[in-house]
Amino acid sequence: MASTQTSDGHGRRAALIAVVLVGLLSLGAAPSAEAAKPTGRYLVTFEKGATARSSAALSAVIARTGVRRAGRGVPALSIATVRGGPGALARLRRDRSVRSVSVEWERDLRRVPNDPALSTPETRDTDGVPPGTPIQWALAREGFPSAWDVTTGQGAIVGAVDSGVDGSIADMSGKIASADAVGTSAPTSDSDGHGTHTAGLACAGTDNGAGIAGAGWGCRLAVVKLGQGSSGGISDQDIIEGIRIAVDRGAQAINLSFGGGAPNSALGQVIDYAAGKGVVLVAAASNNPDVDQGAPASLLQPGNAPDLSAGRGLVVTAADFSDRRAGTGLGSQISVAAYGFFDDGPLGPPGLISTFPASGASREGAPPLFAGGCACRRAIGSDDDYGYLAGTSMATPQVTGLAALVSALNPSLSLRDKLTLIKQRSRGGGTWGPELGWGIIDAGRTVDAARRLDRVVPASRARAKRG
Repeated sequence: MASTQTSDGHGRRAALIAVVLVGLLSLGAAPSAEAAKPTGRYLVTFEKGATARSSAALSAVIARTGVRRAGRGVPALSIATVRGGPGALARLRRDRSVRSVSVEWERDLRRVPNDPALSTPETRDTDGVPPGTPIQWALAREGFPSAWDVTTGQGAIVGAVDSGVDGSIADMSGKIASADAVGTSAPTSDSDGHGTHTAGLACAGTDNGAGIAGAGWGCRLAVVKLGQGSSGGISDQDIIEGIRIAVDRGAQAINLSFGGGAPNSALGQVIDYAAGKGVVLVAAASNNPDVDQGAPASLLQPGNAPDLSAGRGLVVTAADFSDRRAGTGLGSQISVAAYGFFDDGPLGPPGLISTFPASGASREGAPPLFAGGCACRRAIGSDDDYGYLAGTSMATPQVTGLAALVSALNPSLSLRDKLTLIKQRSRGGGTWGPELGWGIIDAGRTVDAARRLDRVVPASRARAKRG
């Protein structure tokens, strides 16, 4: 099908749309420019060794403080989800077995809602595009062909914690290593489209004679589909459980193309869990020009991005074809950049091309203002399971794919090694700046440095060069 311009991600009209549709609530937290909002529930974490680790003891804590259970919690990490009035919550906070009581947020997938001006005929797709520019132009400019000459990422697992992945499309054949669902069902289906698109950018079938290439070439996916609320957001409880599952399924890198709202201790706990396993968490920055990127990004790089060795993960802002920040997040929480737009305006194709559900994506053909709708589908050859979407959501999985290549090439590297290499070898000239962090990623330089870092000399699994 011919594509018309659209964009995906949580964008420049997000705050207005959120106010019109659902309103914004604030419980002592700074309001977000995006539509993240409190759920009315609280996440409770417990001190190490506390007897509340058992279900019976937890029930006793709840009974004596007067709060009530409100959801599954995350039992594997001893996190409970509760509701309660101010008095009960105060008693809960004073309980010696309790480590923290945090507001739970529903966080938004990082989408840029459609602008009606973007639903123009496909003939506009060539405006401002240099002759010969390929459909999938971003990976070459980010140095991935040079990286693939060294490693194709075989054996790497990428966590796809999102709206699910349509496993029926050709470019996902053999790519799903595991599939789980939290707060929903059918993880290998995707009625939204966001999860399939981001998964393809990271790990689509490559060198298979069809469709697109994934940044991580040979990586496979640990899919964790998260349930979405009536406004399209996802709850902290489900995010925490989703990250935990992806870690336990063996992911070396996990893509988090969502965010917004205030951080909390419970999210911090699962980030610590992942970091303790050496897993690279990669989160999308805001799609607005914010300096506070919202959680989980703000927990991975909490204002310390200028320090090369600081942070528990990577936060990714989006660049455009001109190598400029695309009106997205900036400042001291930004680690690196990758391409997420062709142009932050009317020129060129409407975002990045990637895999798209075979049918039934909720936003396809829907009114853009109310459903984030898009007319974004595009055929490559005779296969129309592809579409254009734009935003930090699309920039982030390319960095996740790079983390997968590095992890597969040199398993001896520590988490700190991997984070430092990706930042240090980006195109910022070895310096940090507020616009693009350490710069647009350079996969070739990063992989070369990972190969040379002599923790243990890794075996190189090179792509055969074509004559």
